[in-house]
Amino acid sequence: MDSQSFKVPFITPEQVWAKADYVRSISWPSNKVPIEIEEVLWYFKLQIDPIASLKGEGDVDALLTGDLTRIIVDMDEYMNDRMLNRMRFSIAHELGHFILHKNIYQSIKHTSIQEWIKFVQCIPEDQYAYIEQQAYEFAGRLLVPTDRLKQELHQAYKKAKKAGFIDWEKSGDAAREYIASSICRVFGVSSAVIEKRIIREQHKLG
Repeated sequence: MDSQSFKVPFITPEQVWAKADYVRSISWPSNKVPIEIEEVLWYFKLQIDPIASLKGEGDVDALLTGDLTRIIVDMDEYMNDRMLNRMRFSIAHELGHFILHKNIYQSIKHTSIQEWIKFVQCIPEDQYAYIEQQAYEFAGRLLVPTDRLKQELHQAYKKAKKAGFIDWEKSGDAAREYIASSICRVFGVSSAVIEKRIIREQHKLG
């Protein structure tokens, strides 16, 4: 495939969420959080392959290989406990590409990290944004089950009221940031991921 002819299929957020929910239901049926993403990969016979300097070479934390058998990760970040949540999300993001974009990856058939980076650099910006947004939506929904998020939001609301955020709507970003930072550890993701889920899925408190 020529990079300029790269075209991402249209998928609605609801369709992405449905696929993420289905993947979680078959590969992590306990629905316990935080989700152990590597166990989810085992279900799909995907392997983790830590290599040195991935971040330095391509400015990425993780990368799905062209043969769809491995997710390459930056070794330093993979071995750093402080990067655990970021790495969990990066791996889930690449799993999103595996689930949503398998046909695209098969048509590209990149054989090395360098080839993939070179190809991506030439993809039209709008198409690159689409494919990344779809994988981001998948990862966020996979790692943050909506039913559990609603439970945590309900509990967090009580704490937010005590902290002075009485009116959720009027408190706006400040309330959302406070809530997200208070529950993100439950899911093993960043507060930014929780904020995005609240916004995208239009969750409300109270």
